[in-house]
Amino acid sequence: MAEPIIRLHEVSFAYGDELVLQGVSLAVAPGEIYGLVGADGAGKSTLLRIAVGQLRPDAGEVTVLGQSYADPTLRARVAYMPQGFGLYPDLSVQENLEFFADLHGLSKSATAVRIRDLLARTGMQAFTDRRAGKLSGGMMQKLALACALMSDPRAMFLDEPTTGVDPVSRRAFWQLLSGVRAEGVAILYATANLDEAERCDRVGMLQDGGIRREGTPVELARVEGRHEMAVSGPRVREALPALRNLPGVELVFPRGRTATLWVTDDTDARTLREALRGIDTQLAVREVYPNLQETILRQLALEEAARG
Repeated sequence: MAEPIIRLHEVSFAYGDELVLQGVSLAVAPGEIYGLVGADGAGKSTLLRIAVGQLRPDAGEVTVLGQSYADPTLRARVAYMPQGFGLYPDLSVQENLEFFADLHGLSKSATAVRIRDLLARTGMQAFTDRRAGKLSGGMMQKLALACALMSDPRAMFLDEPTTGVDPVSRRAFWQLLSGVRAEGVAILYATANLDEAERCDRVGMLQDGGIRREGTPVELARVEGRHEMAVSGPRVREALPALRNLPGVELVFPRGRTATLWVTDDTDARTLREALRGIDTQLAVREVYPNLQETILRQLALEEAARG
């Protein structure tokens, strides 16, 4: 991996007696989107606030672009979108962009060029006179991203930026992010949405104050000694009890006219197909590949079963 732009090493933080982060280490390379995935309250926002210098860690080291996270000269090269990014609803799209350009000290000529480029990239040329408060949720997020990109940053920190945004707008937002990534920007993206995590280059699962698992979405979706099979048929729901009792079947998740089975690695499609003949001759089986969400659901189901 290229030399990281964002690096956190053994970072710990507590609010009084409440330990939030403990020994968190991660690195984000140029042109990489790193998904920081965790439930609400896991510490994602706290970690991002530390990375951009809003909070001081109790222990550990944080560097961005090779400099200390608290170095004020970093502000011109770093973009941060917290939850509820601070746009001004009474200002137009153009006025919001001009305001952020002024915050970053851009000249009038540089501002005009930068705004023209950002409007084209976000497809907002026709909305320059519309007040931000009158934009749809998706357009609001596009404007927020454009404002964050005003300084042409080399590192970005995004805290659940698509919360409450419809799926179509979320997809458009990610298309914009892909363009930013292609320019070599390092992006640390905090989310509780596993569908979004699948879009990241690498993922770190933040739980109990630390990164418990880390890797590409494909790597994290794999389960040692287990794989998935999909069983389908018109009466698959009636067959669920029998499916759960088949040898080699660990868990069964029904989905409409399909059931997803987690099975041991020595249970192949042929073996399962033969077993299904004794249950319902209309049942079909095929091997499928789990995604990150399915793997997390499996883990939660096993934990629930262990608690009794």
